[in-house]
Amino acid sequence: MRESQLMANDAAFFYLARSGRMTDWPMWWVFDSGDGPAPTGEQVTEYFGARAAALEPLRRRIVEAPGGLTHPFWAIDDSSIESHVVTHPDGLDWAACQDRMAKVLTEPLDARVCAWRLHVFPGVRGIGTLSGAGTVVMMHTSHALLAGPAMTSLGEALFAADPAPVRIEGQPSAARHPRLWPAVVADAIRIPWRTVRFLAGARALSRRTVPEGEADWSVISARTRTVLNQRIGPDRALRTVPLDLASVRTPGVTVTAIGLTAISLALQRYFDEHTLPCPEDLSAFVTIAIPGEQVLGVNRIGADVVDLHPGETDIAARARAVDETLRARRGSASSPRELARLQLIDGLPSRTYRTKFGTLPPADPPPLPPAHTILTSIRCDSDTALSLLDSRFRFAGMLPPVYPDIALAHSFVGAGDVFAVSVACDPAIVTDPDVYCDLLRKAFAELAALA
Repeated sequence: MRESQLMANDAAFFYLARSGRMTDWPMWWVFDSGDGPAPTGEQVTEYFGARAAALEPLRRRIVEAPGGLTHPFWAIDDSSIESHVVTHPDGLDWAACQDRMAKVLTEPLDARVCAWRLHVFPGVRGIGTLSGAGTVVMMHTSHALLAGPAMTSLGEALFAADPAPVRIEGQPSAARHPRLWPAVVADAIRIPWRTVRFLAGARALSRRTVPEGEADWSVISARTRTVLNQRIGPDRALRTVPLDLASVRTPGVTVTAIGLTAISLALQRYFDEHTLPCPEDLSAFVTIAIPGEQVLGVNRIGADVVDLHPGETDIAARARAVDETLRARRGSASSPRELARLQLIDGLPSRTYRTKFGTLPPADPPPLPPAHTILTSIRCDSDTALSLLDSRFRFAGMLPPVYPDIALAHSFVGAGDVFAVSVACDPAIVTDPDVYCDLLRKAFAELAALA
């Protein structure tokens, strides 16, 4: 009966999207045509249509249960692959292409109708590191359907010469006709019992003491409010900066920590240029993979706050301090207490989830900010060469959703020998994203000089 039902964690992303938050997940791949002509939009659309078998796990849409008394289900989507492909004008320059990609981020999907789209930008001019015209393919997907760990498999399904079906760990099956009413009746009857069980479990969890010597991962303190911590509007700006992966490797420090240090330097200098105070508790909300946890569905990710140490003036020492904080906090998302909390809230009635996540809290009074920016980072290690109609794969990018009260988000994607740094922001708050990206480039160059 429930083989096609969303786990509570994945359903929460659907509810968040219904509340007006933009929770969709965008990712993109960039291809280089070199001396040859770039493929046309029609050719790329036909190419994807021929890969229907490899993309079969994506062919689904959400069906809600009557009254919202249980979590939604996945139903089979019989629409053609070609109907999910959107082709943009040929010959855009890289700046115009990124503007159109940013526009996609402002147009959330309704997963009940369409859970994903492929946006094709053919013949893009002026992309750094490319020798010829570029082709950019952007996957825009509901976060209830996909999360970061599936990106490598999805890239292979889309662009490998001999594609296998995309693998999405934790994905339930899709039903032709989900059996909604039996699940609704069963869960409606269980609402009182599930509520009592949750309250009892919450009391027990609050009484559980943290063993001596073990970090208390549940503690996330409010941070100093900055210009970045205000309710964002509907518009987005997007920038991607491809860097040489070798240039961000420093012995003894993780690549993610080097990137966070660059963000620390860039943010501090951005505040200085705008005569704004840089908070001493400058921090980033960083996603953390949680592999193997069935209770999380496809979204096997958590997050924690990493201090960026702006008070450390020595750049090398700052990088070490950020790295130390990052290593310490990486255990938070999979700590015994956090996993117990996830198991506990998974048992909440669906109506409780809808109430909590399906309404965006008002901006006044402003909520206490947990961090000043957001980062998600992934390494796409593929044993298979990727290409698109004889165009060579060069780099990939993605972005996390921009939080309602955090106006600036970053991502790092390592693929091949390129480390792509992407930035999304509300341009009404971060009014000069190109200036900020220049500060990021300079910060990475300074850190590379220390290696």
